[in-house]
Amino acid sequence: MKKAITSALVLALMSASGATYSASLDTTSAAPNDDGVLQNFLGIDWHENASGWVQGFDLTAASNIGDMDTFTFTYQAFAGSIATSSLYPNLRVGLPGPAVGGYELTTYQTITEKATCTAVNCTSISIALVSGTWDVYFDITPDANTGAGTGFLDGVKILSGTWDTGFTNFGANAPVGTPGAMGTGGGAFTGTVTMTDNAYVNPDLLGTDLQASLFFPGIGSYTRSAAFNGVSTGTDTPTNFVLQTDTSQSFTQVTVPEPSVVAIMGAGLLGVGFARRRRKV
Repeated sequence: MKKAITSALVLALMSASGATYSASLDTTSAAPNDDGVLQNFLGIDWHENASGWVQGFDLTAASNIGDMDTFTFTYQAFAGSIATSSLYPNLRVGLPGPAVGGYELTTYQTITEKATCTAVNCTSISIALVSGTWDVYFDITPDANTGAGTGFLDGVKILSGTWDTGFTNFGANAPVGTPGAMGTGGGAFTGTVTMTDNAYVNPDLLGTDLQASLFFPGIGSYTRSAAFNGVSTGTDTPTNFVLQTDTSQSFTQVTVPEPSVVAIMGAGLLGVGFARRRRKV
């Protein structure tokens, strides 16, 4: 997967420094699903079978270039994979995944964003983050159900934080102001960890930074969520609608690498950019 490749590269580059850039994640549960501790816990790739709920989106095809609108975006997902050096994470990946494993990780996030029309008829839209919060839950009785929109908040909250900066760009595949108008797009967020449950995650990530990539839509199967935290999403309308969303989060400790390591990491990232450009040719 696209994000797994990036996570693996980051892990390799960071490991080269000899410094501590990652945490450990305790996923111990009752036998026979006893995982123990996942070493080098760097982040979570949330499954592409996830929903984002847009509410209060008031731009239409009649809006002019530069017109703005503030709306809320709620996101819920279960983990598709964990960035870790441990060999057997035993993570339950819900349907359409194999739905086997001893535990699951889920997230619930609420974000306020400001959209700006950047083309005639709002056929393209730039979206800037205003503020947001996120939570990650660990559950040894995995039951997250994307279609029903249930089971995302009933685990132990192990990580929480804020979203501080970010941007998203989307293109419309239908007149803006009609359900399903959003086409494809993506962006990135940065945030801060405000809570760590040290029974599960060590060392404490409190106050450290994190990054997230955001893609719309995801790839593969998708089941629209009928509810978010017990609230029905209802039928899609021009201002309130649900869409497929694919994202990931990377957790890193604040550690300053040696200059030589910075150079190695820079060269690696340049290589990734070059490879991506070659694939587009």
